[in-house]
This record gives sequence, C-alpha cells and structure tokens, in this order.
Amino acid sequence: MKRMLALLCAILLLSGCGVVREQDYAAFAPEKSKRLNVFTSHKAEVYEPIIREFEQRTGIWVDVTTDGTETLLERIAAGDSGCDLMLGGGADSLSAFGDYFQSYAGTEEEYIEAKFLDGSDRWSPFSALPVVLVYNPVLVRVNPPEGWESLLDEAWKGKIALADPRVSGSGYTAVCTLLQALGGGERETLARLIENLDGTLMPDSGDVIGRISEGKSYLGVTLEETALKAIAAGYDIAIVYPKEGTSALPDGAAIVKGCSHPENAALFIDFIQGKDVQSRLAEHFCRRSVRSDVNLPAHMPENVKLIDYDMEQAGAGKTALLALWTELMGESGL
Repeated sequence: MKRMLALLCAILLLSGCGVVREQDYAAFAPEKSKRLNVFTSHKAEVYEPIIREFEQRTGIWVDVTTDGTETLLERIAAGDSGCDLMLGGGADSLSAFGDYFQSYAGTEEEYIEAKFLDGSDRWSPFSALPVVLVYNPVLVRVNPPEGWESLLDEAWKGKIALADPRVSGSGYTAVCTLLQALGGGERETLARLIENLDGTLMPDSGDVIGRISEGKSYLGVTLEETALKAIAAGYDIAIVYPKEGTSALPDGAAIVKGCSHPENAALFIDFIQGKDVQSRLAEHFCRRSVRSDVNLPAHMPENVKLIDYDMEQAGAGKTALLALWTELMGESGL
C-alpha cells in the first residue's frame, strides 16, 4: 500500500479532473535525494503520525508499503524490493535477516538501554513490547489462565487464538517465548501447543483481540500494546502477565544494504529514537520506550516478570523452528 493520498488529492484539485498524469506526479514529487521508501508491519495508527512529523521536519518524502513482517522481510531478502528501511518486526525476526541490513549506530544510541541494543547494529530498537495472554472474562469466570502452561492444558483445547508464527513476527516471538519460559523438549511442547490450537491461527496478533472479545476463542496471545489499546477502546478482555515470565522484545528499524537512500534512512532512525518520539510512544501508543530517560506511564505495570530471552537463538534458529512447526501442523492434519 503506497502512502500518496495527500499528493494525489492536491494534483486532482489543481488539474480539475480525475486523471493523474505522470508529469503532474513528477511536478509535485521531490528530487530523488529527498525520498525514503519504508516497509512496515505497523498499523497505520502507529506509523502515520510519526512519518507525517518526519516529513514535516525534514522535507523528505516517504513512501510506505505495509504487510506482515515475514512477507516484507522475504521481499527484502529477494533483493528487488526497492526498500530503504524496514520499520517494525521483532528483534528476533530482524536478526534472522541481519545479512540484508547494513550496520548503523544512531546518534541517540547513548540513551538507549543496553539490553535493547543489537551488538552489531544491524537493527535499531524502536519500542519494547511484552507478550501477554488475554482472555474473555465473561466466558472465563473461574480458573482464569495464569501463564504459558495454560496453553498446553487440554481444558483449553480449541479455545485458544494465536497469530501464525510463519506469517506474524509477534506470533513467532510468542512461540519462542513460550518455549524458552517452559523449557523441556521443543518438539513435544510445540506438538502439544498445536494440538490445543486445533487449527485456530490468526494472520496477526491484533486479530486475536476480536476473536476473544467476540467469544469465538476464550484465551489468546498478543502484545501488551494491542491488549491495552483494546481495553481502552472498550473491548471486554483481561490481561495476564505469565507467571513463568515473558519477553519484552524490542521491535526495530533497519537500513537495507545497498538501498538508494541510506542517509535518509539513518535520519529516520535518529528521529524515531529521539526523546520526543519515544515519549509519544509511551503516552499515546501504549508502547514502552527503549530510552533510559523516558518514564513509564501510570497505566503500565512496572514489575513485569521477564525471562532472559535468548534473542540470538530465536533469530538463528528461526528457519528450523518454523520448519518444525509446519511439519507438526501436517502431522496434526491441519
């Protein structure tokens, strides 16, 4: 999806017709040095105000293409996407495609909490996103879920919603978090999870909310940001921070190797890591800042139990884990 609506409206108003000619577009478009092509898996409510502000401050024209994290990363890996910068996707997903990104240490890096940084600067952290469980409190009146072990309990079979880890970056992070939090045999744990899902896989972790609130599933896995926004919007769901601990993996931004506008991409990373944008994330987008000098909003709990999430393992083992997932799905007849 290309973000050109404002430009096209201006052209139509000036041209007085519904036909946009190539010369009209060229007349309004800035020179190539003032452009930036962004791929993002974020929702428009997150990326649009940030990109609009970046354009106003810098004069750089940003074209945006949206899709799922894995789809966008695969396009970048194919080498002909035209993308300058990937915005969004968990750090484990970005690390798995690290060979396609160029290193960049941003001007704000000294203010970024060390635990969120990539040692090779292949990607830059944007916000911290704990993975949580959600359930429908109307349908689940007694014995609510307490943690990751609940997803393997036969009592919840066919009542769980999860984003497909083969499509969704947050879905993959959720599966890796479950595996690392519970330990034990990877194959056995995944087989039990897939059996309990009974085929209920969503394309995005945001889709889990609707399914839970509508009563189609009782229990699901999503991001804290998504759950908090849903509650603020009036959805009847409850949040559980898993008793075993969870991950608070950063999502990030990364500059594509050999891209056409690396300088503009670097400016964008510096912009989104700046204190003003990071403060807006925390106050208005229900996202935790990655900066050490931005306070946590009152509506977010401070003492969330976190596991020591092995990001490198999750990134390096992604291909093998997803292959195992697909194999086990087939064995379950799904």
